[in-house]
Amino acid sequence: MARRSAQRGSAVEPVALRQTVRDRLMEAGQQFSKSELKVVRMLLSNYPAAGLTTVSKLAKLAGVSDPTVLRLAVRLGYEGFADMQSALIGEVEAHMRSPLTMAGDSADMPVPRQAPSAFEAFLSETLAQCDALMKETPTADYERAVSLLTDPKFRIICHGGRFSRFVAGILQRCLHHLRDGTSLLDHNAADLVDELAGIGRRHVLAVFDYRRYQADVVRFAEQAHVRGARIVLFTDSWRSPISAFSDVTLTAPTATASPFDTLVTPLIQVEAVVAGAARQLDPEWRDRAAVLEQVRNENKVTLAGVDIAAKQRLRGARRNSKGK
Repeated sequence: MARRSAQRGSAVEPVALRQTVRDRLMEAGQQFSKSELKVVRMLLSNYPAAGLTTVSKLAKLAGVSDPTVLRLAVRLGYEGFADMQSALIGEVEAHMRSPLTMAGDSADMPVPRQAPSAFEAFLSETLAQCDALMKETPTADYERAVSLLTDPKFRIICHGGRFSRFVAGILQRCLHHLRDGTSLLDHNAADLVDELAGIGRRHVLAVFDYRRYQADVVRFAEQAHVRGARIVLFTDSWRSPISAFSDVTLTAPTATASPFDTLVTPLIQVEAVVAGAARQLDPEWRDRAAVLEQVRNENKVTLAGVDIAAKQRLRGARRNSKGK
């Protein structure tokens, strides 16, 4: 247990420098099993309280067996669940001793400001959800999603619901710059049924489904799964029914001070996955992007392309004039 001793440090090591339980749960490269990942997600979704209960209760909440919880604690570098729980208690105690929590009531404390506007309330709550997104999503889930979306043997299909299809479209357009073989399903119901005929084991379905979960999206994912497609699900904290059979599930907190759930956190999540995909496919994706830009410039797709074409014509005209 040399690793454990080094990580937890000696009595003189500053608490801030020690690796927390969350740090270990989020550590890149951790090879968690599917069952262990369920426990990881449960711990992160209600950290640290979820880890301060009994082994059996945590296992029940995560939908796994007691031994799975015990194996996870050992995999994280602890001697057992009790040792991991002691580390969590230490984190709570350290937090309770911090200056911010010890300040208490004071006559010198500033007078509370007026209630924030709807605009401020929404931005504040959405930013808090972005922070929660970073803390509650296991790194292993991101790595698994990136692995599936960048594997050249798979064709990628992106699909979403009434609102989330726009986020699905952003994922597809970004992946289109990075690799070949991506498509977006944005058809009517009859055409979507026809699409199922071509889906099989060489496909990955990146599907977006947030509450209230859309029946046709769930049915499509179910049938794609039966036909052998891998499923990467982007959903909210309450989890679409698709999570029951998905290969990887990425959840995002979406509740804010608005009548509508926010798509800001799902979009950030998509961009994080795209960043991981670009790193995984580097430098090959740069060659593809260069070819795309060349073709776009030749066809004056963007204003930059028009400018480039104009400069090329100007240079040609100057050469001709000099030749005369």
